[in-house]
Amino acid sequence: MSADRPGVSIAAARRDDLPGIMGLEVAGFTPSEQWSERSWQGELLGDGRTTLLARRHVPVGVIALQTVADVADLHRLVVSPRHRRQGVGAALVVAGLTAVRHAGARSVMLEVAWDNDPAIALYQWLGFEQLTARDDYYGPGRHALILRLWDLPAWSPPDHAPPTKETA
Repeated sequence: MSADRPGVSIAAARRDDLPGIMGLEVAGFTPSEQWSERSWQGELLGDGRTTLLARRHVPVGVIALQTVADVADLHRLVVSPRHRRQGVGAALVVAGLTAVRHAGARSVMLEVAWDNDPAIALYQWLGFEQLTARDDYYGPGRHALILRLWDLPAWSPPDHAPPTKETA
């Protein structure tokens, strides 16, 4: 599967992609926010999991989702800081939504830090709506918005460009 950006490919992540995924995790998050190697192994090997890796010769992004019955939960989206705001995250989410729709999901839920404006803009552009907020979800004073894409079977990717630094 090819992303909208030249030179980016998206495919199912494999266990031997774990070092590249951990490199993205370390580059993308502070130590207190990073997932462990064991957590990522669970995403790669767990039941109902969809983990996709974006590559541009090297890993540049990863998305992890889990489908239970007809609801998918977007667990994690990481894009290399050097490749942010270039459509990699949008391409990963579109690919992930398409994959979980094929796995039987009818809706998708996610949590996002309430102050992560670029991620919120991306998810809203893709059709997610805010359900509620959770205080201290990521720790004291670090709140989350709970977003949902309601009708995945009827969903289609937007036909215009995702938000960028200039438009968000």
